[in-house]
Amino acid sequence: MSNKLNYFKRLQNRLYNPFKKFKLTTRITVFNVILFTILILFVFLFVTLLTRQFLFYKNREELISKKVQVEEFINEDVDTLYQTPESQRVNYLYERLKKLYLFENYKFVVLVSDDANRTSYTLNKNYYDRFITRDESSDTSNITTTLKVDSAPEGTFLNLEIYDHQASVDHAVVGAFQIPFAIDQNASDVFVSKLLGIDVMHTTSDIVFVDGSKVYITLFLTSTLDEDYLLSLNSALFVSSIIGILLLSIFGRYFTRRALRPLVNLSYMAQNINNENLDYRIPSIGTNDEVDTLIKSLNFMLQNLEKSFDYQKRFVSDASHELRIPLTIILGYVDLLKTMGYDEKELLEESIDSIESEAKNMKNLVEKLLLLARVENRTFEVNFDRVSVEEISDKLIHECQLIYEDYTFESELDYKGDLIADKELIVQIFRALVDNAVKYTDPPGTITVTSKELRKYYEVAISDTGRGIPIENIPNLTNRFYRVDEDRNRKTGGVGLGLAIVESLMKVQGGKIQIESQEHFGTKIALLFPKDQFMK
Repeated sequence: MSNKLNYFKRLQNRLYNPFKKFKLTTRITVFNVILFTILILFVFLFVTLLTRQFLFYKNREELISKKVQVEEFINEDVDTLYQTPESQRVNYLYERLKKLYLFENYKFVVLVSDDANRTSYTLNKNYYDRFITRDESSDTSNITTTLKVDSAPEGTFLNLEIYDHQASVDHAVVGAFQIPFAIDQNASDVFVSKLLGIDVMHTTSDIVFVDGSKVYITLFLTSTLDEDYLLSLNSALFVSSIIGILLLSIFGRYFTRRALRPLVNLSYMAQNINNENLDYRIPSIGTNDEVDTLIKSLNFMLQNLEKSFDYQKRFVSDASHELRIPLTIILGYVDLLKTMGYDEKELLEESIDSIESEAKNMKNLVEKLLLLARVENRTFEVNFDRVSVEEISDKLIHECQLIYEDYTFESELDYKGDLIADKELIVQIFRALVDNAVKYTDPPGTITVTSKELRKYYEVAISDTGRGIPIENIPNLTNRFYRVDEDRNRKTGGVGLGLAIVESLMKVQGGKIQIESQEHFGTKIALLFPKDQFMK
């Protein structure tokens, strides 16, 4: 199956590749012409088949109607026919049927025959030969036709053979025709036979005499006029199609270019957008079509790009600011030592301690930035495993009680089961959140670990009784280097990367965070782990 799909793909590419060098308007016009041509071919086929079917039933009804007319006409003088000698009956019927003008055209043709092989062919040979050869103006002196009535178990047939005296002996017989005679005289006994490769519709009535002899009246209907009609119809369709294809080729390109003009204008506008004018928005054309949707999508993309560039600029500025402060302090102490010398022990120790502290701060900042870069570049490895909420909570509280003796740590776990997460990342996240809670909670404060099961998530939260955060600042807390204090004071330590790292580490595990806070009452940061992680 895949081999067939690959074959069709290669075939599709082979057919499509030559068109790639053309412009889009030309390709659309060519494809429209091809599709229109294919549609016309189907219309040709459908119209021809439908018309042939219609003409078949129309001719069948006409033939049956003419048969009934012939029978009624003969029955008007049936007594005279019965009194006619057997050898004269074919002649009599032939002469009588002339009054219906059946021998003046070639749409309806009547052949009278009897079981003694007497036929009306000999009475008007030239007429019948022209009917057989399908040529009304040719010389038929070299044509001879023999007709013979044969009976068989399956019915009675009139066998017709056509001879050409000018042909060689091997090819003297140029055609044969067998006419089945109806036995039950059902008006619907209409047959279609081939006469020299042409379909001929025919039906037969028989007249039975008292002495047991029979006379057959076979009525033929030719399709010459139908073929002429089909030829005219197809010719008209063909000419109309050629005109349609020419018009489509001429005007299709114009209308295609007109339809694609908004895309061309859109392309020009997009080419003029750069990092200096990302605030530009492409005007909507208000048509609510595909082009208008594309414009809205591009504007949405530009909006996101603008935010990303602004965020990147702010990030670079903030990172530079955070690195400049410790570097300034370090350089200040170096200059101080160069000026004052190395003899004063207290100054030397203070300088070394400060330089070491600021170097550690820079190392911590760089490590955090590298961690965020690894997460964003998707080079961060995550090892999912079952992590017990109760076990990780007890470990965290025990560890924090040893480190932060001035604070109270509590645990209120409604859900004590397992999470599907990376254990090391969970420990890192919990430590970052506790460290953040301690920084913004004055001792003696309380920090509480809670857990519960939601409809789609397992929630593990860390709450504090600290100073809280203004509600307007909450959406920005996960931005890098963002701090609630506008003057970026460094009294609480940190550089504003803690919650950004927490959010990134939760995202790589398929989770997310939610922050709730109220000034002077404390903050709650909830970690949400999706339940469907268990089904992966």
